[in-house]
Amino acid sequence: MEEKITFRRIRREEILKIKPLWLKLNDMHHRESAHFKDFYSSFTFEKRISKFGTLPEEKLFIETVEKGNEPIGCCISTIDDKQIGEIDSLYIEEEYRNRGLGGKLTRNGIAWLRARGCGRIAVAVSHGHESVFPFYEKYGFYPRLTSLELRD
Repeated sequence: MEEKITFRRIRREEILKIKPLWLKLNDMHHRESAHFKDFYSSFTFEKRISKFGTLPEEKLFIETVEKGNEPIGCCISTIDDKQIGEIDSLYIEEEYRNRGLGGKLTRNGIAWLRARGCGRIAVAVSHGHESVFPFYEKYGFYPRLTSLELRD
């Protein structure tokens, strides 16, 4: 019997549950990065989640998609001090892609951000990972600017 797929909001205290997924996302960025492989090599899960530790709980939304009790995807959405919303991280295990799971996580994140009054919602896409643009365009996200960063 096939295990049921469920969507579940998790608390900040449960964030370690998504660490394996985030590590795969970071590894993908590392492989696709033309200029910042060193950054992704040293960008640990602990460094990434430090941002979320300072956010008030009402400005952080973490949702998983699970098969049984195993996370197969996750989405982290945040609100900054200027009330700008962001889809911070989105990842679906490769074998579960193209089933609408990432879309549902994205729609849920957008709905959560809008319900909290975010007038602007953004998603940052790492250079080299532009293949996800068509996915995000389905939900109304389009490139507005390109940010360049000085590399040491």
